[in-house]
Amino acid sequence: MKRFFIKIEENKKLCSYIIIFFIAMFICIPLISSKMDISRDDGIQHICRLIGTYNSLKTGNIPVIMSGFCNGFGYSWNIFYSPLTAYLPLIFRIITSSFVVMLKLFMFVAIFASGVFMFQFTYKLFKSYKVAVLSAIFYMSTPYHLTDLYNRIAIAELASFIFLPIVFSGMYDLIYRKNRKPIGLIIGAVGLILTHNVIAIYTAIFCLVYLVLHYKKIKDIKLIKKVAICAVLILLCTSFYWIPLLEHMMATTYEVFIPNRMYKDNTLIGSKLALSELLFIQKNDMNFHIGLLIIIGIILTICYKKTIKKGERNSLRIFLAFGLFSAFMTLTIFPYQYMPSFLKMIQFAWRMMEFASFFLSIVAGFGIGKLFNKNPSIEAYANVLILIYLSASIISQNKEVEIPFNEERFLNPIPVTASTGRVHAGCATFEYLPQKAFANRNYIETRTQDVYVLAGKASIENMEKENTKLSFDVKNIEGDTILELPYIYYLGYSAKIEKEDGSSKNLKIEESEKGFCMIKLSDVANGKITVSYTGTTLMKISYVLTLVGIAGIVLYNSKKH
Repeated sequence: MKRFFIKIEENKKLCSYIIIFFIAMFICIPLISSKMDISRDDGIQHICRLIGTYNSLKTGNIPVIMSGFCNGFGYSWNIFYSPLTAYLPLIFRIITSSFVVMLKLFMFVAIFASGVFMFQFTYKLFKSYKVAVLSAIFYMSTPYHLTDLYNRIAIAELASFIFLPIVFSGMYDLIYRKNRKPIGLIIGAVGLILTHNVIAIYTAIFCLVYLVLHYKKIKDIKLIKKVAICAVLILLCTSFYWIPLLEHMMATTYEVFIPNRMYKDNTLIGSKLALSELLFIQKNDMNFHIGLLIIIGIILTICYKKTIKKGERNSLRIFLAFGLFSAFMTLTIFPYQYMPSFLKMIQFAWRMMEFASFFLSIVAGFGIGKLFNKNPSIEAYANVLILIYLSASIISQNKEVEIPFNEERFLNPIPVTASTGRVHAGCATFEYLPQKAFANRNYIETRTQDVYVLAGKASIENMEKENTKLSFDVKNIEGDTILELPYIYYLGYSAKIEKEDGSSKNLKIEESEKGFCMIKLSDVANGKITVSYTGTTLMKISYVLTLVGIAGIVLYNSKKH
C-alpha cells in the first residue's frame, strides 16, 4: 500500500514537471523565429562573448582574453563579467554550430530551470502541487522575466532567475529543517555570483533580513556553524572568479572600477518607474509591471488569510513584504541617490522587479491554488484564461526585425571603428579596458600589430604573433630599452628572453602609458623573446581553491549529522 501511494506521489511530481516543460516551450515559441531580434540590447554582446570564449578554448588558450577583440590586441570579458553565461551555452556546440542557436537553447533552459526550481521550492513551502505549478508558471511568465527574455536579451540576469528559488530553498532548510544541510543555499549563491554579482549582492541582503526575521530560531550554535560553513564553501567555489577580479582591481585602474563608471545617479534615478508603469504601462518599449495574474493571486491570498495555516502564513507574509518592497524600490519616490555606492551598482531601479517577480509569484500561486481547491469547477476555465493571458504577454513582448541577424559577420572580430549600433559588438562600451587604454582609444584604432620601441634602441626581427602568443628576435640593444607589445595590459602575460649564449631570463610585464603591455630590457643581451598568456600565480591558486570548494561541498553533503 505504501508503494502505491509513493507511486501516485511520484506521478504527480512527474506530471508537474511535464506541465512546466510545455509551458516553458510555449513561452519560448518566438525563439524559434529567425526574425526574432536576438541582437537587441545585450544580445549582441553575449553572442560575441560566446564566439570569443569558444575561439579561445578551440585554440588551447586560457579563455580569459578574447585575443581577436579590440583590433587584435585582446579584450577581457571573463575576468570582470560573471563567467557562467560565457561557458554554459557552449555545451550546445555538440548539436549546433550556430552561436545564435546555442544562446536561444540556453535561454529556453534558463526559463525551464527557473520554473522547475520555483516548483520545488514552493512545494516545499506548501505541500501542494497546484500551488507549486502555478507559482512556477507565474514566475516563468512575469512581465519582467519576459522582458529579460525578449526585449533586453539579458542572458546573465535571465540565468539568475534560476538560482533565486534555490537560495531561498536553502534558507528555508537552514531555518526550518535543522536536520538537513542547506546545500541549496551554497549552490544557489555560487550560481548567482557566477551569473550576476549585483543580483547576488541584493539577494544576500534579503537573506540577511530573512535571518533577522527568524531571530528566535537562529540562537542555536549549530545553525551559526552551518552559516559559517556555507559562507566558506561559497567563497571557495567562486574563488576562480573573484580572486582574479580583485587582483586586477588592485593592480591597475580599469575603466569598470572608476567611480560612477558603471552607474550614474541620473541614469539610476531616470530608470525609476511611475506607479502606472508598475501596474500596466510599458516604458521604453519594455514591460516592468507586476502582472495582472499576480495581482489577482495576491488579492486572493489576502482574502483567504483566515484559513491559512500558521507556518504558511508566516512565509507568505515575509514574501509578500519582500515582493512589495522590491516593487516599491522601483518607484520614483525611492531615494536611491542617498544609498551607498555598492548598492547603486544595480544601475537601473527597475532591475528590482526580478525580486518582486520571484516573491510575488509565490504569494500569487498560493492564492489562485487556494481558489482552485475551493472551487474545482472553475479550474478548467481559469487555466484557459491563464493560457490566453500568457499568449497576450508573449505577443506584446516579442520583437521581430525585417532582416534576420547574421552572425557570420561577427565570427571574426570586427574593428573597433566598425558601426554596430549603440555599443560596439564584442567590446560594449569598452568598460573592461585599462583606464589608460580607454583614454587612448584612438591609439588602439591606429596602432599596428608590431612591437614598438618606446625608449632606447633595438632591432625587432622575425616577429610572429598568434592569438596570445608572440615571439620575436631582439638585436642591437642600446641603453635602457623599453618595448611595447601588441597586447592590451591584463595581468597574466609572461615574457622570457633566450639569449644567444643559451641562457634565459624572465622579463617583467608592465603597463605602458597607452595601456598596453611593455617590457624593459636594461642589461639584456640580444636574443629571442617569447610572450604568452599563462595567467597569474594567484589565478592558478584560485583554480585549486575552487576545486577544494567543490570537493568540500561533496564531503559536507555526504557527511552524516
